This record gives sequence, structure tokens and C-alpha cells, in this order.
Amino acid sequence: MESHIRYGYLRRCPDLYWHEASGRYRCRMAEDPEHGERMRFLLGIGHGCCAPLNAWRSDVRDREG
Repeated sequence: MESHIRYGYLRRCPDLYWHEASGRYRCRMAEDPEHGERMRFLLGIGHGCCAPLNAWRSDVRDREG
């Protein structure tokens, strides 16, 4: 929802990116030094995945290609 508020509806949030060193996706909104704490709260980051049946959980990889 936060991405939709900031950017409008897009297929993929522009702030979501693949972090090669950690082998996972990261969120620039959550990493923002000024507003990151609020974004982490709004996005529920650190509270566990709310989609345990998501098939991608066992196959996390860069999906750009």
C-alpha cells in the first residue's frame, strides 16, 4: 500500500531491489534514514512473513530475468 501511495499503481515497487550479497530483496523505503522506521512499522518488516503458503518463499532469487 505504501508504494501505491508514493508511486501510484505499478506492477512492481521501484523501491524493491535485489541485494546480491544477502541473496534477498530489500526495500529502499525501509532503509531510508529519515522515514525508514515508520515505513518498517507500516510494512510490518521484522514481524515475519504473512504469506506462509507463498511458493516463492522456498525459491528466493532475483526475478528480473
